Amino acid sequence: MMNLYRYGTVSNRRTAVRPALRAAALAVAVAATVILAMPAMAQEQEPEENQAFPLTCEDGTKLTALFTDDDVTVTLADGAAVKLPFKTDDPFALFTDGKHQLVEKGDVLEWTVGKKAPTICSPEDGDVETPFDEPVAIDNVDLPPNKGNPDARPSVNCYRYKGFMVKEVDLGEVGAEKLAVLPEDAKCVRDDPAEKKVESPIAGYFLGVKGALAFFQAPDGSNGGLPFVVIDTKTMATLFDDSFEGADFEKIETDGGNLVIDYVRAFSADCSLYLDGQACADKIRKETGLGDIAKLPDCGASYDAEKKRTPDYAKEIEQLPSVISYPVTLTFDGTSATYAPRAGETSCRVPD
Repeated sequence: MMNLYRYGTVSNRRTAVRPALRAAALAVAVAATVILAMPAMAQEQEPEENQAFPLTCEDGTKLTALFTDDDVTVTLADGAAVKLPFKTDDPFALFTDGKHQLVEKGDVLEWTVGKKAPTICSPEDGDVETPFDEPVAIDNVDLPPNKGNPDARPSVNCYRYKGFMVKEVDLGEVGAEKLAVLPEDAKCVRDDPAEKKVESPIAGYFLGVKGALAFFQAPDGSNGGLPFVVIDTKTMATLFDDSFEGADFEKIETDGGNLVIDYVRAFSADCSLYLDGQACADKIRKETGLGDIAKLPDCGASYDAEKKRTPDYAKEIEQLPSVISYPVTLTFDGTSATYAPRAGETSCRVPD
């Protein structure tokens, strides 16, 4: 299960701290030493060894993390502390005691307790810019505990914007039980006869809003990216969907009636660059526009590494379709979405 960019069950709970996912801030590098660095300070000074860092998570959890060479001690809001041994840095830095888990994934930390859905945590370094519109208000209503999953925190999360509200019913399992759109002043309750349910199979959690458009993410990542879908809250029509790589979108703006989004796209081809060579390359170039502005990457190293890791399946690995990551500008004109590559780094991987 990927869970790489699982934005938390309340991914847009951007209140006083407003931790955004690609925001800023945290990198845990595990080698001879484990250092936690905050970008705002990175060029001025390095953290002192054994310094504890306060963290705020997107589900409201408050933590303090104290890193050493071999473990991290996480202190919870009630004062209880758990020591999580370092387990691996392949592919992400993982600290866990079996029940509690802290994972460094790129520029974010992901905190998990038991079977509860992971939540993203960021340093308490103030307000963080987000490409989404700020909610007018956010209501989080606790639901009765789930006896079958005592670590879960069932809740109804309501995000109010001018003219409408997005509701997410989260029972602590993978994927929200329900996503719906209601009037801005609707009650924040689990069930409402007036709610308009989001029916897209991609939508697993609420991601954010831009104007009258609501973004929803898949419950889990896929092929190194996070699938997302955009819904018109007025008509409930599905407008377009895609998959992005990284912790967040770089830009979401409206320009002359168009919606313009910059992000790193995770494009899943239906052919193998490793096996099919030029024919597959030509097909991907035609479908993505890669070539002049952003180059089509070499996939050999990724396939060879996977073949080395699982030599018994070398032939099957060669046939796997290629996944290409590249910077893109998506423009939606109200009818269709177009994709234009941007200059920047591209990469290739085998699918999950």
